Amino acid sequence: MAKDTGDLADDLNRARLGPVQPPAFELPPNWNIAPTSTVSILVERYDDAGQLLRELHPARWGLLPVWAKDMTFSSRTFNARSETVVSKPSFRSAAKSRRCAVPADAYYEWKAGGAKKRPHAIRAIDGSPLVFAGLYEWWKDKDAEARGEPDPWILSCSILTGPSPETAGDQAAGDAIADDETADARSSGGRASVLTDLAELHDRIPLAMTPEFAEQWIQPGDKGPEELQVLLEQLRAEILDVASGWEIYEVDPGVGNVRNNGPALLDPVPTLWG
Repeated sequence: MAKDTGDLADDLNRARLGPVQPPAFELPPNWNIAPTSTVSILVERYDDAGQLLRELHPARWGLLPVWAKDMTFSSRTFNARSETVVSKPSFRSAAKSRRCAVPADAYYEWKAGGAKKRPHAIRAIDGSPLVFAGLYEWWKDKDAEARGEPDPWILSCSILTGPSPETAGDQAAGDAIADDETADARSSGGRASVLTDLAELHDRIPLAMTPEFAEQWIQPGDKGPEELQVLLEQLRAEILDVASGWEIYEVDPGVGNVRNNGPALLDPVPTLWG
């Protein structure tokens, strides 16, 4: 789920991810974004005067490497496993040179159990945007001219994922602070709870970034395999702290149909005790 571009830029500035240039395009709010839809990505680039700019751009959600035969390729590259992104042909060029952030207000995940899977929303408790580590590419559509489209270039993106938090690992972290003050212990208990819930929800997690890490990730320029591996290890480690500030709750199954769209999709499902 993502806000319209103007509100999104304002949120990023408040979340210490600015200054973001005023968007030069408009995307309406979307509460049910499907792969291959258009999303906003945050990139850094140097303008002709050598000034570093931080900008939002519209991109197709599903990476199109330069050698992709057609746009259908992006239906299977909307996510990229962080463990293999440096070496996998679909992603390694973008990982080296074209890294971005993909902001969202929330995302949905389906939990197995009972007769059918149930959708859940995941978002930051404080309302701040989730800023996922991403990659982007420019792809030239050779059939654009035949369709009468003046611009053949398509910007596309992918979101990096990693293993969901391990309950055992989080328990070890909880043991390490067992002697801290009671308030800290209570805080750790909440952290353990949400991380356990995430692990039970799915075995993979989109890798959201801290503002400080995002600064490093979206810096323009090439990074070698060793430098990238160090960054990716840091990204996977920091997701524990980032995700500890999230909340998870069940939402209406209507989110499973991409034709459904509206703020009600993000409302919690009423419970017997709620």
